[in-house]
Amino acid sequence: MKQTLFVQLAISFLRLVSVKCPPPAGKASTTQSPGTDLSDGRNSVMQTMGAAQPSNCQGQKMTWTKSNPGSSWGKLQLAQNLNLYQNVWRQNIVTESGKSEITCNTFNGGILSWDTKFSMPCKTEHNNMVKTYTNVAWAGQETIQVKNLKAFKSAWKWKLMDPSPDLVADVSYDIFFSKDPNCRTQDCASREAMVWLGAIGGAMPADDSPANGNPKPIITVGRKYEFQVFQGTVVVPVISIIPAEKGRSFTSFEADFKGILSQLTAFGLSPDEYIVSVGAGIEIFKGSGTLQTRKYSLELY
Repeated sequence: MKQTLFVQLAISFLRLVSVKCPPPAGKASTTQSPGTDLSDGRNSVMQTMGAAQPSNCQGQKMTWTKSNPGSSWGKLQLAQNLNLYQNVWRQNIVTESGKSEITCNTFNGGILSWDTKFSMPCKTEHNNMVKTYTNVAWAGQETIQVKNLKAFKSAWKWKLMDPSPDLVADVSYDIFFSKDPNCRTQDCASREAMVWLGAIGGAMPADDSPANGNPKPIITVGRKYEFQVFQGTVVVPVISIIPAEKGRSFTSFEADFKGILSQLTAFGLSPDEYIVSVGAGIEIFKGSGTLQTRKYSLELY
């Protein structure tokens, strides 16, 4: 999808802050239950997430409609380090029938299932602008230096149901890094890396160009997934990898991200940088459908 530089800058800026914004003044977050501390070494998933709060899932919904603008941001805290977010950034350019409904189905043993049903109609001049980023996001109590990672693995099984013919979206991981070990938000990020599992309707990375020359701009992950590497700079340097085969989506994905990050050092990522946050969700430019996630897991420590 061909985009103007202005549009690309706008999209990347929206993406940059999509998982860390505080709620508007006076807006209450989901009440946190005390939780059960399962963060010992016997369970690496919960070691990643800290004290789990599975009761905060169990069919809970977050719904935004154009007629209820105050609901454009919300979160469900699933564990000490893990939140599910509603985030309709550009609700002002979504037309009257716009809607986003997130249902947290189950969260057990570190395995999360959720659905996002959405409709993001807009005027033609706003087709290339991201309207929302629904995501689950990890942000630890402390950052983790890339070279000191003990584990960074994720599995994601997802499906797009009833997509409209005009749907433009991407299903992706979004990882932020910082040179500062005390950085806790994306405002102080030094780099961003995106792992696209699906580029729907011609979506392409914002303000990125295919990496050329040496190193080779194709990387292989786990001998199963081939990605093309894109690079750009919008606020911070951005490395994006998308399925190398045009139109292909990796709907059942499982990978060791330590291997991915190791390959991305050839494109500028430093082992000395610190991981600030890891998001996983769908960016929607326009159209309607339902993203069903039947299995999402993350190990990061």
